[in-house]
Amino acid sequence: MSALAGIADVPFWWMVARVSGIVGYLLIVGSMVSGVVLHTRLVQKLASPVARMEWHKILAVLGLALVALHGVALVMDSYVTISWTDLLVPGGTDYRPLWVSFGVLAMWLMVIVSLTATWRKHLGAKAWKAIHLASYGVFVAATVHGLMAGTDSNQPWMLGIYVVSTALVAGVAARRMIAGPNAPLKRRRAGTAQASAPPAAEAAE
Repeated sequence: MSALAGIADVPFWWMVARVSGIVGYLLIVGSMVSGVVLHTRLVQKLASPVARMEWHKILAVLGLALVALHGVALVMDSYVTISWTDLLVPGGTDYRPLWVSFGVLAMWLMVIVSLTATWRKHLGAKAWKAIHLASYGVFVAATVHGLMAGTDSNQPWMLGIYVVSTALVAGVAARRMIAGPNAPLKRRRAGTAQASAPPAAEAAE
């Protein structure tokens, strides 16, 4: 009964802000991990390119939506004073201004990455890939924001989320650096060239 009473005392919008922030963070991590995992050989055999990309996009869009809800809930809540301008301009709020600014930065980077994803054909592959690397900046900024400005960051379960998420993203980044961003394309080209090449005996003749 005491636990239920404690939950009932929590302001609605503050609870929404906390839940949307955590879920949005997990969706960001899921989107980043899926961007690499969905290009592995096993997943490529099981799913079509369109299906793989759709999952990546869905997680990214949902993550951006939850981050937006997180911001709206903070403005609506009275626990801290955050205005609509504070959501757009870093350093405007009196509540942990530096660490909240990391959250604003993460949001803007998410918007940039999402918008440029729709302009991929117009930007070109090289420019798009360079901008898309800002996703790692989103993760770093969101993690710093959550650790230093989040009210649940001192809880063991929340710290566990940060540790596991950091390990996953670090693993994804390491794999991307080792394999290279164009590894699937290189493998396809190598396979095509090998299939079209004449047998060694024929080539010798």
